Amino acid sequence: MLNSLLAKQSRYDAEIVDYLKSNEINYFDMNLVHVEDYKSFNLSVEDYYKRYFIGHYNPSGNHFFAYSIKPKIVEWLNPKPITYRKQDKEMTNFKGYLEKLENE
Repeated sequence: MLNSLLAKQSRYDAEIVDYLKSNEINYFDMNLVHVEDYKSFNLSVEDYYKRYFIGHYNPSGNHFFAYSIKPKIVEWLNPKPITYRKQDKEMTNFKGYLEKLENE
């Protein structure tokens, strides 16, 4: 898939992507993230792959994927993890909860 995108050819999953877009389904496309990342390097496609892949993601690829998808996951979550909440919102308070467990 990534090869065809980097070569600016049509993608084999275009029908699926078109469906997701036309139905306004929230999704994450890592292939497009890789295309944008590739543009920032002066590498052959083969050398770019070596940065992130060993038949599957290598540790650098896992890191790149995790930090690429993180904003989308945070956007999907409700409630948001505490570190991603707006500061003006009241924090979750477990007061009373732990005391109940201790008394059981």
